[in-house]
Amino acid sequence: MAKHVLVTGASSGIGLALCKLLVRDHGCHVYLGSRDASKGAVCLKGILDEVPAAADRLEVLSIDVCDDASVAAAAASLKAKGVTLYGLVNNAGVGLAQPNAPSGPEGILGTNLYGVKRVTEAMVGLIDPSEGRIVNTSSGAASAFVKGQDAAMKALFSKGGLTWDELEAAIKAAVAAGNVGWGGGYGLSKAALSAFTLVQANMYPNLKVVSLSPGFIDTPMTAGFGARLTPEQGCVSSLKGLFGPVTSGYYYGSDGLRSPLTMTRDPGTPEYQGEDDPQHATYNK
Repeated sequence: MAKHVLVTGASSGIGLALCKLLVRDHGCHVYLGSRDASKGAVCLKGILDEVPAAADRLEVLSIDVCDDASVAAAAASLKAKGVTLYGLVNNAGVGLAQPNAPSGPEGILGTNLYGVKRVTEAMVGLIDPSEGRIVNTSSGAASAFVKGQDAAMKALFSKGGLTWDELEAAIKAAVAAGNVGWGGGYGLSKAALSAFTLVQANMYPNLKVVSLSPGFIDTPMTAGFGARLTPEQGCVSSLKGLFGPVTSGYYYGSDGLRSPLTMTRDPGTPEYQGEDDPQHATYNK
């Protein structure tokens, strides 16, 4: 039986590529989440032109992750169909080169963190409680941000028993202090998302919840920044999060290997094993 997967922010870039790979290579039934239904329909046609056999396994789901009513309506539409999700991929994100996206730390956090929280809370009741997975698309900018923080901030953003209240208080304090990292808040937002994954892992112990870096991928978000990897190449860690052996709460690099939350790790270097890992101090490029 086909696994049902919802991918938000799927009308371009990595999300769109992931939808194609899921229907083409993994036999999944995919809900292509798009804020703009007409744009989503164009994307659906593009995938089906390449993979016509997936016509009965690909649907557009209108969803704006920043809008309570839109997210609630999307969840209600899936529930009305009796859908049980195997996977939720929180891929929608903003920052960097997107001209019409929210800007400033509050606007970026509104999508990259609070949007994930909103969608997950609406959809979690539809996720298979025995084998379901939540995959949060973070960024290498997350660990790069945390790497530059003081010891207390590093400890909080990698704390196994982290609570939402602790995390939100730290985020608000960082914004108030202007400590928002690269991209006018992008670094902070992705670090917050990776930390929020720790919170979710505790909240939903029956599910596997992971965060990841897709790598520096050529998408509309990175236009002009010199990214050269294709969106399909940016799906390695997403596919690992959905189908591979993973540990809930962990953060995975673009090569699908576990990476530290407090330092960066280059793809191709040894997999991070934990705070006692002798390689930990060398993941610093």
